[in-house]
Amino acid sequence: MNYACTLIAVVIGLGMAAVAAHESDPAAEPTELQQAQHSRDFAAREVCQGQAFEWTDDKTLVCFKEQP
Repeated sequence: MNYACTLIAVVIGLGMAAVAAHESDPAAEPTELQQAQHSRDFAAREVCQGQAFEWTDDKTLVCFKEQP
C-alpha cells in the first residue's frame, strides 16, 4: 500500500513539473498579440492578393501594386 502511494505522488510530481516547464517557456505558444498580428497579416495577404501591403492604422489597409 505504501508503495502505491509513493508511486502516485511521484507521478503527480512529474506531471506538475511538466506543466510548470511548459508554462515558463514563452516560445511554447504565441501570445494573444502575436496571434492577432498573424491573423491580421493573413487577412491582408488575402485581400491584397499577395502584393505588398501596409496597415496605416488599425482599420486602414493599403495594398501596393507592383510597377511593370
